[in-house]
Amino acid sequence: MRKLLQISAIITLLATGCGSSNAPSQPSGLPLCYHNAQYGLTFFLPGNWQGYSVLIHQWDAALYSADNQRVVGTERGPIIVFRNPEWRAGEPYQDIPIMIFTRNQWDALHSGKFFPYAGGVISEMYHNHKYVFGIYSRYNADDSVRSWKEADDILGRNCAVHTTAHLYPE
Repeated sequence: MRKLLQISAIITLLATGCGSSNAPSQPSGLPLCYHNAQYGLTFFLPGNWQGYSVLIHQWDAALYSADNQRVVGTERGPIIVFRNPEWRAGEPYQDIPIMIFTRNQWDALHSGKFFPYAGGVISEMYHNHKYVFGIYSRYNADDSVRSWKEADDILGRNCAVHTTAHLYPE
């Protein structure tokens, strides 16, 4: 009977996981797991975010010539936004926007070829072999928005899961 319970518990844990054998280990206290197979993004949320929404936005930025004197194109990429289930139009909660860059875009960003926002910095959360996941330093600048501190804590706990060195140490 005990062995049957152990097997049942293991099957339950496997069934409720992220669905990816190479997903990072789940931080304690963050039981909800979002996995985007297209980009290889895994992100964990606390249980009180059950029913959260995922919005897809886009960042874009003017791409400058090697001498930074003229615009030669535009760089674009997705932003995956996690929205608290209690968010309402008249009473917004802090969103968590994860910017996605190709490795080439990340290199160009760090070479000063483009920047999606005026002011602030974009910090690397973590990366995989194709993409870099970044967060804009001013994503939670409006402290009148509810739950901005919680969003920051969630972000920090997700960053702590990924132990690979950043591509450009800050």
